[in-house]
Amino acid sequence: MPHHIETDLTKIKHLANIRNDENFRFRTFLKGKDGAIVDKIVHRLHQEITAQIDCTQCGNCCQNLRPGISTKDIEKFALSECITSEEYKERYCEKEDGITYLKDIPCRYLNGKICSIYDERPDECRSYPNTHKNGFISRTWRMIDNYGICPIVFNVMEGLKYELRFRR
Repeated sequence: MPHHIETDLTKIKHLANIRNDENFRFRTFLKGKDGAIVDKIVHRLHQEITAQIDCTQCGNCCQNLRPGISTKDIEKFALSECITSEEYKERYCEKEDGITYLKDIPCRYLNGKICSIYDERPDECRSYPNTHKNGFISRTWRMIDNYGICPIVFNVMEGLKYELRFRR
């Protein structure tokens, strides 16, 4: 993998726009690869890259995405706001395709670049950007969506292209 880890969000967004077609070609390229081997590479890259990037110094996901939240999250957040779960859902949530999301972008819990409820954040936020999970090839559509938002996804994808000798 190239040694440079890109964290400049403006540059990442710009490169995402330029490389959109390339990333879709890479998605097709990955379909012909062994998923277990790809996951092994992605997990190693995830470890290397997350050791160098502090998400609490970025917060770009919170600036651009709506996390899915569980009933448990809604109950916990409603309690902290001293309102009922129904009131919380009505004020702060929206449902789409059977999934309940926090509706505000940027996230209402973002304070500067850090989550004001970091220790209590939803599971979806906790597991983001999901580069530690198995089944990377089946999630490439989502990875392409997050490529221009998350420095971890950007660097994992670029590292994977390099290691698999993908031709730009």
